[in-house]
Amino acid sequence: MDRIPKYVSILLILLFAATLSAQNDTYTVAANTWPADFSSFESFRDANASTPQGAVIVLLAALSIYSKNAEEGKKALIICLDANSLISDTSPNGYKGFNINRNTIDLVKRQLEQHPYLIGSYLPGSSFQNGYKPSNPPYNFTLTSNRFSGTEESGQKKLFLPSSGADTPRPVTVKRNAKGVWKASEFSSLLVGIKKPATSNPADDL
Repeated sequence: MDRIPKYVSILLILLFAATLSAQNDTYTVAANTWPADFSSFESFRDANASTPQGAVIVLLAALSIYSKNAEEGKKALIICLDANSLISDTSPNGYKGFNINRNTIDLVKRQLEQHPYLIGSYLPGSSFQNGYKPSNPPYNFTLTSNRFSGTEESGQKKLFLPSSGADTPRPVTVKRNAKGVWKASEFSSLLVGIKKPATSNPADDL
């Protein structure tokens, strides 16, 4: 009889471990093409934003465009960000009656100016050694979740995207809007600096 509690404890531990394992999921997003400008971004958004993991990659594409062309990238961000990141703006500075709120756009601008290679680190083929220069598409992205990530049913989910310049994947929270489209809600960790790329000339680091 004394051994029964021990077996019960072991069973509970195994059940708990199985639960944790089930909640640490992996998601793959295939991108046969990669938008280089806003004209190709909208169709990319429409094709991928029906899932939480797809919405993370859509955000990444918008940031990639912004890093090359701020005006086009801003429009891409406007249509892939959750409403909490937007403000009404019917001026020529806005797009479709909206603009990005000051805190969000200032963060994007500041971090991408300081780390112009940052977004490349999230793309396949990039590395510290090659200056975070990605390979050419098609791309396959792998994202993960954990037991605190939430569920699709709740309409909010946190997913983790790896960077070739960081030791751990970085979280992005996405939310589903009333039309069933998933949009980025919180992504500040995606903009944190990474390891500086290798340089061919050691004097460049002086």
